[in-house]
Amino acid sequence: MIRTAFILGLLSCVSFVLSEVTVLKQVQTIYDKSPKLRIRGSGFDVEDHDITLDIGSQGQPSLVAGKDFLITTDGDGDGLILKLITNKKWVDLSNRTPPVALVLNSVKFKSNGDDNLLIEPIIVAQVLATPTVNENDLVLYQTASNELRINGTGFIGAKKVDLYFDPPLTKEVAYEDVSPYPLTKNQVVLRLRHGYEWREDVGPLRVLGVDTGGGPVKVNGDEGVEVGDVELDRDEHNVSVEDTADTQLVYTDDPYVFVHGSNFNEVGNLLRFANGILGNDVNYTTITQSTSTLKLHLSANSHWRKNMDNLPGTLTLLAVNAGGGYVAVGPLNSGKGRDIATVFERPNVYSNNARIFRTHSHELHVQGTGFPSLVSGFKPQLRFSPVLTEGLDYTLRVVSRLEMELTLVDGMAWRSDAGPLMVTHINTRGDTGGWEALPGNGVHIAEVVDDVAAEETGGVEIFPMGTKVYQSAKQETITVTGSGFKEDMSLILDPPLVAGTDYTLRAMSEHQLVLKLSSGKKWRADEGLLIAKKVKIGGKEYALAGKDGIRVAVVLADPVITPSETNYHESQSKLIIIEGSGFTTVTDTTILLRPTTPASYKVLGVMDDAIRLQLQPGMDWLPAFSSIKGDDSKIELSVSSIDTGAGMITFAEPIKIGNIIKDREGVTCDDSCEFAFDGVCDDGSDPIDEYYYQNYFNYMDDDLGGFYYEYEGEYDDFRRRRLSPSAKKVAVTQQKRRRTQAFDDFDDEVPYGGGYYDDYYMENEDYAVSACVEGTDCTDCGGVDAIIDYSKPFDDDQADYEVCTNTCMYPRDGVCDDPRGTQYCELGTDCQDCGPVGAENFTRADDDGWWDDDDDYWNFNDGNFLDQTQGLDANRHKVRVYRTGNEESPGSMFLIVLEGMIYTVGAIFAAAALYLLHRWWNGQSIPFVAGFDSEVSASEFEMRPTQRMAITPDEFRT
Repeated sequence: MIRTAFILGLLSCVSFVLSEVTVLKQVQTIYDKSPKLRIRGSGFDVEDHDITLDIGSQGQPSLVAGKDFLITTDGDGDGLILKLITNKKWVDLSNRTPPVALVLNSVKFKSNGDDNLLIEPIIVAQVLATPTVNENDLVLYQTASNELRINGTGFIGAKKVDLYFDPPLTKEVAYEDVSPYPLTKNQVVLRLRHGYEWREDVGPLRVLGVDTGGGPVKVNGDEGVEVGDVELDRDEHNVSVEDTADTQLVYTDDPYVFVHGSNFNEVGNLLRFANGILGNDVNYTTITQSTSTLKLHLSANSHWRKNMDNLPGTLTLLAVNAGGGYVAVGPLNSGKGRDIATVFERPNVYSNNARIFRTHSHELHVQGTGFPSLVSGFKPQLRFSPVLTEGLDYTLRVVSRLEMELTLVDGMAWRSDAGPLMVTHINTRGDTGGWEALPGNGVHIAEVVDDVAAEETGGVEIFPMGTKVYQSAKQETITVTGSGFKEDMSLILDPPLVAGTDYTLRAMSEHQLVLKLSSGKKWRADEGLLIAKKVKIGGKEYALAGKDGIRVAVVLADPVITPSETNYHESQSKLIIIEGSGFTTVTDTTILLRPTTPASYKVLGVMDDAIRLQLQPGMDWLPAFSSIKGDDSKIELSVSSIDTGAGMITFAEPIKIGNIIKDREGVTCDDSCEFAFDGVCDDGSDPIDEYYYQNYFNYMDDDLGGFYYEYEGEYDDFRRRRLSPSAKKVAVTQQKRRRTQAFDDFDDEVPYGGGYYDDYYMENEDYAVSACVEGTDCTDCGGVDAIIDYSKPFDDDQADYEVCTNTCMYPRDGVCDDPRGTQYCELGTDCQDCGPVGAENFTRADDDGWWDDDDDYWNFNDGNFLDQTQGLDANRHKVRVYRTGNEESPGSMFLIVLEGMIYTVGAIFAAAALYLLHRWWNGQSIPFVAGFDSEVSASEFEMRPTQRMAITPDEFRT
């Protein structure tokens, strides 16, 4: 009996295992009224009426088969299709925030009684409200209306909304959806991209379908819903503004600024500036206005730009309202605007009673304010009493906004005699109107005294020298000039160097000393001046130039280049970063690469630890005579020579800084943007790496109510160090998450074409739209290397990211939410939806042919309109091209001409060969061949008499 019971139990268990149902954990997103729900799995090899399901959402009664839905099995037994009965819903979303999970709790077959064949409850769908779109016939101007707000229902909770317009309007090309997702209100905000229009002709703009995550759904049948009535731009919308920042240079408290352009309103105009200054005598007043010029007067105690740390900088006008609402004067929605003036801090010089020697003092530091840095492109100009000329008598270097360093040129003097040195005028703008007269007869910056007489220094005089040398890399000798030099003399240097150990000294004559560096030693441990503090003669020491000493050389740090294995694409990598130390300035730096030709690149920027090289337009890192054969082939890129200011250093063995590899396929990286090569990334792919372009300096705009955007994290990790490729991928996600801000609470009924709702005073900076589409401003945006390739594994083992977890806040919902998708979660934390880091995405439900059917009568599936939301890559052919790429550089033009010459010469030789072949074929003699008859001996050839006859192709002539 026991044995029989055991056998029956065992058979029961086997029967249960064999009949177990498996459901694929692949979550769909559906609407509460979606006509079908598809469940994929195995074990459904029974009749439809034999299946009982327990399915529903938490907190609500389970759905009832036959009352709420019908069950249909797939013919192969690998899935179910649940069809919703008319006027029913999968989930009652009243008082609930979507998405709401629809859970399959149990699967039962009549043949198995009450046994639940499902191992555990499974979420089979996330349910959203079925979306609708509200009708709106307010005026939408063709290009002047920068924004369109579409209201409806069922948007709340959506992580993206795709709209299908008639006429078609392509997402990510003609417009961008700038709504803050997931949506917390039933509204989406669209912003038009520069150079596009809401529709090409006038008429209604309709939405035919909408997709909030559950698939495209028709709205109002085939007619759609009107969301705007597009009209031609008004005359007032044709206002334009000229860029005059190069010619209009003003100090920040200058009384007047002029705006030049066209189609201004002679009665009145409203302006919006990037830094937030306001008219109506808040910050300025428009005192005169014509159709082409506006004259602005600065209000008392105001400034055109007030954050002096950011000056010099441009005064950027974003929009003008000439009576038809605010119109962007630069690229629409991008915040780029027009630079109407360059603003400088008004400079000043502070008095100083420093005591300097007439020729022996090599430098003088001047304190003040408003001194522009070298990278600004501007340099202070000074007028002295007595007169000194920059470049002839002294050189000038800006240390900071508050300090300048004046260095005396070799052989020159601060004054011809002792007395005060005064600065009478200063100009930091460079134009004739920029000279500022200093109070009184000028500002006293130093008292010049006579040099210490040679009699007081043992009969020795040393002339200040500004010779530049490296610490040890190139110059082994320093020549010191002066008078009274003797064989037994020695110098006491600062920093201290020991004669005979660190260097040797030899008096070449009464007027020349030679210091020779010993092997393995350095002139200084770091960069700086080498000062002769004292001279020692006959055992007695004499101070030089009082206690200051005399400069004998300027020591630059030895340039050191860090080897690298970084890969650079032959033409798509627009920027190469050479890391190391001892680098100086752009003007002093020359660097030679192998195999790249010097004409192919330029030095874009120099930091202490990095040199940035930018590829010239139309050039490649790989010379024309070289090529990369296979996809995995590489050509070594190395530095052969470098000069940072003290002479060219040629390395015995070139230092490898990377590899040149083939360009990436399937990636758009060109310079077809209208604003290419302006030094600003305009396609929205601007990287956060500090070594890239405008991020090179931590720019923070002024004004805007005194509020600045601050990075909420480890500042050093964000700006001050270069991020590795993988760390950059993680940081991009972190940055975008931190920048998510609350949705501004605007009135939904304000007309689209005017009013306050434009982009020129945005509470949410994420509303900005790039002036050009991604990938079309390649050079300014850092090249293809700034475009993260998530499909390949990372090389950096130290990057802090997960390879494959599902800890994202939106896991297993069928939408990739890490940086490869919606960017809500950290990299690698939405593994089921995105796939492991470095791998292609998993197959998603809407990609699988198993789900397709032919009776999709409810969904919007018109292929002519679905392309609108397929993304930029699928619609590249619709992008408007402003630069064709045929604008050749001088270097490439030379190569083209040279190539043409080669082809021309080749064609001439080919024609001659064909002519000779033709004569030979017809039995005619070949010209000039008889003159080189192989059967004629050398002696016969020499003795053959000269013949006077006409030169014809078949006659011999010596």
